[in-house]
Amino acid sequence: MNNIPPSPAFGADQSSAIPPEYRALATRLRAAEDQVFPLVMVDADRYQRAITLIGQLTAYFADSTLADLESGHAAAVANAREIASRQALPIADLDLDMVVDAAMSQRFRALLMLTALDRTSTRVEEARAAGLAWVTVSEPDAATLGMSPTQEWVEVHIASGAELVRSVSMQPSTGEPVFRVTLVDPAGGRETAECPDRATWLATADEWRHKTT
Repeated sequence: MNNIPPSPAFGADQSSAIPPEYRALATRLRAAEDQVFPLVMVDADRYQRAITLIGQLTAYFADSTLADLESGHAAAVANAREIASRQALPIADLDLDMVVDAAMSQRFRALLMLTALDRTSTRVEEARAAGLAWVTVSEPDAATLGMSPTQEWVEVHIASGAELVRSVSMQPSTGEPVFRVTLVDPAGGRETAECPDRATWLATADEWRHKTT
């Protein structure tokens, strides 16, 4: 069985890496994912056929740039029809526009990750040259600050490569903010503190910065 699990939404680090001219595209692609993957709960056969096409189209988009994705929808739909014809895959009840966008989102997300990695590397090297101890490599997009259910600020310790992650999320049952600080060491070890308020959150982050060597 060909299973492609649903991908996470474009996170805070990725959202801030989306060029403004591609934000509408990002919204459309995420909406397509949100429509495709719940099909498994209501129509397993249609879901499986959609996932089969998405898998084939993911390879089709493998070398695409953001500009290619922006302009390549119609050609990709035509390609999806050819794939379905070659494989005798019924598509009469499939929304091919949605399937193509869901496949396109896989490449879109990969490109955002590459952009984020390049940006992180550049910021770290600039901070190293400037003699800084820490550098912020990811933070919420100012345009969406407060609108996402989770906001994250990620800092990198220049000497060790450790990451300090400050996050604010919402407690679903009460709507109250949840403040967390996580320190991730280069070996992957994690230490997390949940803080009762913003002042403690900021103080904890500052304390952990100073103890990191």
